[in-house]
Amino acid sequence: MTDYLSHLYLPGAVSLWAALAFALASLWGYSLVLRGDGTALVFARRAYACLSVAIVLVALLLALVLAMRDFRIEYVFQYSGLDLPGHYQMASFWAGQKGSFLIWLFWATLLGLGVARSAGKAEPEVMGIYLLTLLGLLFILVRENPFVMLDHSPVDGQGLNPLLQDDWMVIHPPIMFVGYASAAIPFAFAMAALFRRRYDDWAARAFPWALGGFLVLGAAILMGGYWAYKTLGWGGFWGWDPVENASLIPWLFGTVLIHGLHLERTRGRYRRMNFVLAALVYLSVLYGTFLTRSGVLADFSVHSFVDLGISGWLIALMLGFLALSVWLLATRLREVPTEKNEDPFLSRGTFLVLSTIAVTVSAVVITFGTSAPLLTRFLEDPGQVGPDFYNAVNRPLAILMAGLLAAVPFLTWKGITGANLLQKIWPGLLVAVAATVGFALWQVRGPIDLLFVFLACLALATNAQMTIAKARAGGLASAGGYLAHVGVGVMLLGILASGAYDRSTKVSLVQGVPSKVENLTMTFTRYLPPTPTERDRMEIQVRRANGSEFKLYPKMFLNQRTRQLMVNPDIRKSALEHLYVSPIEFDPGTPHLELAKGESGKVGDLDVRFVGFDLTAEGNAIAQMASGKPIAIGAVLEVARGGKTEKLLPLYRLDPADGRVDTPSVALPGGGTVAISGIDATQGKVKLDLSGLSNPATLAVDVTVKPLIELVWLGLYLMLAGGAFAAVRRLREVRLRERLAAASVESAP
Repeated sequence: MTDYLSHLYLPGAVSLWAALAFALASLWGYSLVLRGDGTALVFARRAYACLSVAIVLVALLLALVLAMRDFRIEYVFQYSGLDLPGHYQMASFWAGQKGSFLIWLFWATLLGLGVARSAGKAEPEVMGIYLLTLLGLLFILVRENPFVMLDHSPVDGQGLNPLLQDDWMVIHPPIMFVGYASAAIPFAFAMAALFRRRYDDWAARAFPWALGGFLVLGAAILMGGYWAYKTLGWGGFWGWDPVENASLIPWLFGTVLIHGLHLERTRGRYRRMNFVLAALVYLSVLYGTFLTRSGVLADFSVHSFVDLGISGWLIALMLGFLALSVWLLATRLREVPTEKNEDPFLSRGTFLVLSTIAVTVSAVVITFGTSAPLLTRFLEDPGQVGPDFYNAVNRPLAILMAGLLAAVPFLTWKGITGANLLQKIWPGLLVAVAATVGFALWQVRGPIDLLFVFLACLALATNAQMTIAKARAGGLASAGGYLAHVGVGVMLLGILASGAYDRSTKVSLVQGVPSKVENLTMTFTRYLPPTPTERDRMEIQVRRANGSEFKLYPKMFLNQRTRQLMVNPDIRKSALEHLYVSPIEFDPGTPHLELAKGESGKVGDLDVRFVGFDLTAEGNAIAQMASGKPIAIGAVLEVARGGKTEKLLPLYRLDPADGRVDTPSVALPGGGTVAISGIDATQGKVKLDLSGLSNPATLAVDVTVKPLIELVWLGLYLMLAGGAFAAVRRLREVRLRERLAAASVESAP
């Protein structure tokens, strides 16, 4: 035991164990309340408050040791480094499994404070089940303690994965885990209602939480897609990667859940199915966590975590909550009263049900597709399904969804006739026909694609018409659902245009030589070496047919820690299309030499010997560095060619104020130039670029024109904005109901 404690950072470890003790105490307190001891409620609440304080303390301690760069702690050593800027250093908090589980638990614990307040009389049951979800994460964290210490003190860490060194990845994961944490809340309300056999008010109390989870997880998916688009260089925002799908599946089930809860609250329908959906949302989060963190997808996903040896724990957690759900659903579901569905076909209720069925089918199919590596792992040649499978399955579902959404705004709960619907929908039909003709004149040709465009435009137009009408009558809060459906129509158009009608060309650009790419003239002008604030960049001059010019700066660099070749695209954006340029291969043409003091190198008939650094080339560099002034360091070279030897002094100028670097070239005897491309002060080496001695540099790039891709992001923004307006309205309704309930209690004799 003493040896175990000696390898732990005690403040963090003790706080984590204290959190586990408080969670168990709170669970015990709520169990006493369920047994009839009403006085234990105060104890349970106080224990939960202490749990919250302990988890906040654990998170603060991990953030503190990361900020201090205390590399004695294994987690800090593995995911951070001295060269990381402050915001990326904090992003290393959730770069590994332990930190990501902790940020998930952190948000879940804080959300639990609101859950207890909103549960009403069902607080003991709701919080009891919610605490079980927290304990699942706590047991994993206690086992995989993030405060394990090394038996030595490294001077530097291994650094953060360069793919994660992006501003979007600083905010995307924390928001994602808020969404994951919120998935447990409707689950707790639903299971508590089944446990109590009280099926009346759980939907109203769970609805704001379900809607909030839908919004947060949707925002996280949006950020993740944009990060992939601007960072990975493959030209897309969604690749149907198993880890991407692990967040999409619960979001789709959550979409169905919020519509089901709406139907239950307004029409008394869908009551039994909502219990199943609440379970599916949370169980899909657990299943996605298992897929991405057990190592089973290590060979199939670039995002998958390595196996920490917690697969058994994740399976036990998943099976435990699956067993709880199945037991309660099997023993209680038939008791749940529900209204029979007697709606006519052309009614709002029928179309909402059909829409939710379409989304549910999509979620189920994606789940099976994502599980393909797991389902086939026992075969001789296990594999996964590709994007073509997902696109082929989801396209008809998307077309069906667009058609249903187009009609919903004008349908009533009691139903209308076809003639009445046509009378109301004709303005949207005119807009849709005009838009479809425009798309056909542009480049959309296939009949299925034209049908897709027509129905998406119709859904956009009809829901926009209803959004305006509702906003005028009762403000934006009353139009939230319709605005969200406008976003769906816009997003569908963007997905079709940017995915099916993008144009991609691979071209090899010779430095200084213009090349024609579609209606563009592209010239690779120069390679820009790294600076303290920028990666290695390639400068490409682009001239349009109309004479306008601009420059692009895609990046290609070697990560010095992992020795991985990394590429980042550059994107020229406009409202109608994006010009997306991603580097594939770079042949510098210009020879490079890296020499230590006294070493020599040969390029063709040229011999270069590095004599040493000159720190007084333009004043005393050491004194200038101490005062924060610009410094200049010279590299003394002895260059021999044709029997003659000359001394050259190329310079490396650095302005500490803005990190700007200037490396002027120096003429070589007999032709050509030499310039300093970098200095390795640790090893006392100089890096030299010699030009004019060989073939010019060549840059191979992938040039992609992605039409109307801005509609994808705009559609998601509108969808989330509409959901946010709807959430505000539902919160107001909940508060009003609580006030009325309190008033009725006070007025009772």
